[in-house]
Amino acid sequence: MRSSSRARGFTLIELLVVIAIIAILAAILFPVFAKAREAARQSSCLSNQRQYSAATMLYIQDNDEVFPFNSNLNGACISTFYLAVVPYVKNEQVTRCPSEPDAMDIPLMFQGFGAGACPGTPRYTSYSTNADLFLNGFVSGASPMSLAAVQRTADTVMTYDGNVDSMQRQLIQGRHSENGNASYVDGHVKSMKAQLTTGTATQFSTTGVGKTLKVYKIGANGGVYANSDQCKGVPQ
Repeated sequence: MRSSSRARGFTLIELLVVIAIIAILAAILFPVFAKAREAARQSSCLSNQRQYSAATMLYIQDNDEVFPFNSNLNGACISTFYLAVVPYVKNEQVTRCPSEPDAMDIPLMFQGFGAGACPGTPRYTSYSTNADLFLNGFVSGASPMSLAAVQRTADTVMTYDGNVDSMQRQLIQGRHSENGNASYVDGHVKSMKAQLTTGTATQFSTTGVGKTLKVYKIGANGGVYANSDQCKGVPQ
């Protein structure tokens, strides 16, 4: 006699249990993966700012020990810090933070001055500069800041995760899980806590109303810049 058996399939209850387990695992693991991705972006951003720090120091060595202007009129176009250090930057992507690569569109930003950015200026940037270190060349009688005038190099920020609002404030942006990266005059880079406030600001724009920016306050690990919304100042 031949015997036969029928394969046993999953019951509806068993399938629902399996789906529930998968959903629970996904809910647990997705935030972990998201944090891991953001940590990788933050590491890349720190590398960008380290390269900016090195490029700036090379510029200073070649230009009478002074910092470049943040912006200044150069003939019929506007030169910027970002253009000044281009010859010393090896990677074109160094201007862009992976967490917000198109934060600022430099040519559009400067059209309102009657001139565009000079040829060769990186189109997009994600980083702001210390406005008291990289001075505004449009101010009458402005002279570039001397490296010798910076006494506390380890405490003085050069560049950081930022954006520019309609009042020309270089606002810090907490792009990395409410942290903002920064480079310092002595060459080191670090992450600063950036606490989100309830305030907002409007991005500087010459093509209409700019986008809304979040406003952050720098945490206690920001040193002399703590409790400020921008890294502005040269500590003495």
